[in-house]
Amino acid sequence: MHACPACGSSRIYPSQARSLLERVRRVVTERQPYRCHKCQHRGWYPIAVPAVMRPDAAPEDLRIGSPRPLTGADLDRLDKN
Repeated sequence: MHACPACGSSRIYPSQARSLLERVRRVVTERQPYRCHKCQHRGWYPIAVPAVMRPDAAPEDLRIGSPRPLTGADLDRLDKN
């Protein structure tokens, strides 16, 4: 999923499961809740698993299908370049 089905915005992000039922649904259906920054629409999309598994991949990377979040050290390295 690359765009919100409600408004078409590409500014979507993973959302936290709000209840035990949602946590069970996430595991059983292999779908991740998401929310749109623009219109606040909330829905579920399939968990994306990268075609090539990186040795440094964390479980969070696999669940949301995106690179790991930047750390302070990552930002410092970017500032030096």
